[in-house]
Amino acid sequence: MDASLLDDPWIAAQVDAAVAPYVGRLPAHEVAWMRERLAEVLLHDEEASRLLRRAHPREVDESGERAFGVLGAAARAKAG
Repeated sequence: MDASLLDDPWIAAQVDAAVAPYVGRLPAHEVAWMRERLAEVLLHDEEASRLLRRAHPREVDESGERAFGVLGAAARAKAG
């Protein structure tokens, strides 16, 4: 299994939610096995990988910087 897949907090949360109904009902090693198998399917199955990519939230730039382009130039021209 590619450990980096579960390093993504969003993916890990989805996998954890999927196995949550079995926590406490199955031994911990079986829940861990289910978690690993689900991650492997998400990684190697073409359809599952495609669905995961589509469902995963997009990265948002939170730098606070503003892009300046045509709209930025127009605002600067109005201001001054």
